[in-house]
Amino acid sequence: MPVTDRSSGHGTAVAGVAAGNGASSPGRRYRGVAIESSLIVVKLGKRGSSFALTTEIMEAIDYTVRKAIALNMPVAINLSFGNNDGPHDGNSLFENYIADIKGIWKNVVVVASGNEGDARHHAFVQLENGGDSQSVAIAIAENERNIQMQLWKHYQDEFRANIVAPDGSRLFLNIQPGRAETYIFGGSRLNIFYGEPSPYTISQGIFIQWLPSSGNNTSSYIMPGVWYIILEPVDIKYGKVNMWLPTIEVIGLSTGFLTPSADTTLTIPAAARNVITVGAYNALTDSMASFSGRGNTTDGRFMPSIVAPGVDIMSTAPGGGYSSNTGTSIAAPFVTGSAALMMEWGYGVIIRLYYLVLSRYKKYASLNFVYFLRDKYAWNWSLHKLIIV
Repeated sequence: MPVTDRSSGHGTAVAGVAAGNGASSPGRRYRGVAIESSLIVVKLGKRGSSFALTTEIMEAIDYTVRKAIALNMPVAINLSFGNNDGPHDGNSLFENYIADIKGIWKNVVVVASGNEGDARHHAFVQLENGGDSQSVAIAIAENERNIQMQLWKHYQDEFRANIVAPDGSRLFLNIQPGRAETYIFGGSRLNIFYGEPSPYTISQGIFIQWLPSSGNNTSSYIMPGVWYIILEPVDIKYGKVNMWLPTIEVIGLSTGFLTPSADTTLTIPAAARNVITVGAYNALTDSMASFSGRGNTTDGRFMPSIVAPGVDIMSTAPGGGYSSNTGTSIAAPFVTGSAALMMEWGYGVIIRLYYLVLSRYKKYASLNFVYFLRDKYAWNWSLHKLIIV
């Protein structure tokens, strides 16, 4: 079914880096990595919307792998997509599906780590038995109509929680798994749902949504200002509490935590197992990109696996020509294209590369187009650079 990419040009730019031939640029200067590769392009999202459901992505991956099997060709799958919906431990249904795909046919899945590194959308607190209460401040900008926050804790940990609005009013939460509540509070409407453990994770999520007090009235907004989430320890076994706001594609940069944590800012499904997670660096200054989503995962795995150029990258634009692009979405296809070249050279090579990436020991691999080193003890971006030569 013919489709166009007129809304953002995101998919066109990603495809250009992975496999564009550069024919419209002088001397093919803006050619991609695997320039003779065949492409399978799957359009996601509903008409008029650029946001895709995770179920749509699972269906797209299934279609792509089935098509590769039918064609008897290996496939490198690029996922320049991410959200903050989950505990970032790789155990969601979405992430488990992607991890399990690794055992089917000759494929590699490459995932962008997201652009949340400096977005102020993640906060972390450590609670201790007998310790002090911990307060997390959220600055909500003016003219916001829908803000959602996810709080994730270990299910066995118990604490009291309350929310303080900018006007000083206080709401005490009644944390009972499976319970949903709605309050008109602090000049806003708060919808709160207390999650339960699932077969995939022992983490418990608490989901808080801010809406205008008048509901969906487009002329009203959430009360702007500084809101506080206050947690008081009761019975703590693990004590780690993570909070995430939606990504910059949803709420931008004006709303965020006042004491954010840059760690564990990779997006989902970048925390999945059996994938290559790609961060971004600036190839001109040879420095890590501040926006690049960082690890580790909440279950302690080193992420991202590798970094690639992701700042001011020229690639194909809708309607012809080329444009400059920045983000981990544009870094990921450098790795996807490289994976395709390696699988063309030998089906089993990419499997060996993957284990080099995840190894805790220093390794060196050079196949003319990739240089990779793994530090023995700690993640160091400069030792995980992909350099296309």
